[in-house]
Amino acid sequence: MLAMRKLAICLVAWSLALLGGGENLLAQGTKVPNPRAFGIDLPPGVISHNLTGSVEVRDEAGEQVIGRIHVMIGSNLIVELPDGQLVTRAVSDLRRTDTPFKGLDKKSLAKQLEEKFPGFKTRTSRHYVFVYNTSNEFAEATMRILESMIPGMQKHAKAQRIDVHEPDVPLVAIMFATEAEYQEFSEVPEGIVAFYDTLANHVVMYERPTNPPLKQDLYYKQAISTIAHEGAHQILHNIGVQQRLSRWPMWISEGIAEYYAPTEFGTRMKWKGAGVINDMRMFELESYIKGKDAEQADGIMVEQTVKAARLTSTGYASAWGLTHYLASQRRSDFNDLMRELSAIKPMEGSVNVSTGGVILSNQDDFSKHFGADLSEIEKGMVAHLKSQQYNHPFAEFAHFTATVRIISDGKTYGTANVFHAQDLAAQWQTQQLKKLTPEQRAGAQVEIRLFRNRGEAERFASQWLRSIR
Repeated sequence: MLAMRKLAICLVAWSLALLGGGENLLAQGTKVPNPRAFGIDLPPGVISHNLTGSVEVRDEAGEQVIGRIHVMIGSNLIVELPDGQLVTRAVSDLRRTDTPFKGLDKKSLAKQLEEKFPGFKTRTSRHYVFVYNTSNEFAEATMRILESMIPGMQKHAKAQRIDVHEPDVPLVAIMFATEAEYQEFSEVPEGIVAFYDTLANHVVMYERPTNPPLKQDLYYKQAISTIAHEGAHQILHNIGVQQRLSRWPMWISEGIAEYYAPTEFGTRMKWKGAGVINDMRMFELESYIKGKDAEQADGIMVEQTVKAARLTSTGYASAWGLTHYLASQRRSDFNDLMRELSAIKPMEGSVNVSTGGVILSNQDDFSKHFGADLSEIEKGMVAHLKSQQYNHPFAEFAHFTATVRIISDGKTYGTANVFHAQDLAAQWQTQQLKKLTPEQRAGAQVEIRLFRNRGEAERFASQWLRSIR
């Protein structure tokens, strides 16, 4: 191991000599991460963030262009090309230049994309180049949402006292008409309708699923929300909030993207704004929010969310809920966290996965900002989410009203709630019964009724509650 480290240091010294770097960089370039954890196909090597500036480099077409040094790994550099892509190049293939880096103009980039995607249309906006073979309606809605997010997210970051800037390369969104075309291009797992490619700096998505859902409007609501989520990742990486190839804890990386993702569906789909209630995530948290009183929160949900190396769909919802609570009710502490995260450099961050798919250091970092009492944080989050109004995405679908009637000391009282699934209604009833004494539980009466839609179920619940008072 010592011999390997000495070899790595020698390689760095040789690399700096070729590029005209100073000896002080060698002393500071001492970290040896695994680049493959960041999607870089290089062996581990000593890194340096201190070598900056422009280099002459060949792009993917073999043309000589001016690139910008992003990070150094051993005897290789990660270089940003004028189209925004990050590429790996050996130091021996590069030459320093005083010519400043400049992003490719949108017209030239659109022409390149037309050659790469024959038959596709291209469109440009202030910050984006869109390449698509989708319907015009889908393309226009996506363009409107992504473009409108940039000034809104910049304004929000400035309020957090984070230095932001305009994207210095055009942002690219690639839109496929069908899921089959998208899968052929990307080979991502099923169920992922859009993604942000950190290395290519592209957001990629599709319009029509291979197996159309029974409720097309609901599918599009979810799809548009996901597109906004991935667009948020792209924008954060290009306005100075998150450095590309840095790794944030999963809960805040995905939670903040969900925080920025709420969209409005209809004839003019649009971005709602930072921090507006995310209806899809509130819906996913419905049973958890309704099933617990704030005082019952034990902190387990927060702990699991904070330490997770990967998130399930429910995990995304809890990450959003935690982020929304902290950003709203612990704003100063939350903004301190965001400023700290924005300083994480390329090839640094939350990568050390422990046994069981968790990153233990995430909890230490979390507690540093918000305290170690996770049960208190969860209580606050539950109370906060319970107070939020949202538009239920399944409102026109069948719903269940669950009731619990209690007779105690000759008095009758009870509680009622509405759910979109019968098993959630049953779980809620179980939670309510656990709160009762054994005597109350023995005489409790429970019932679940089915209604055609949420409105009918809610009206019955209100009438039932009035009838037992």
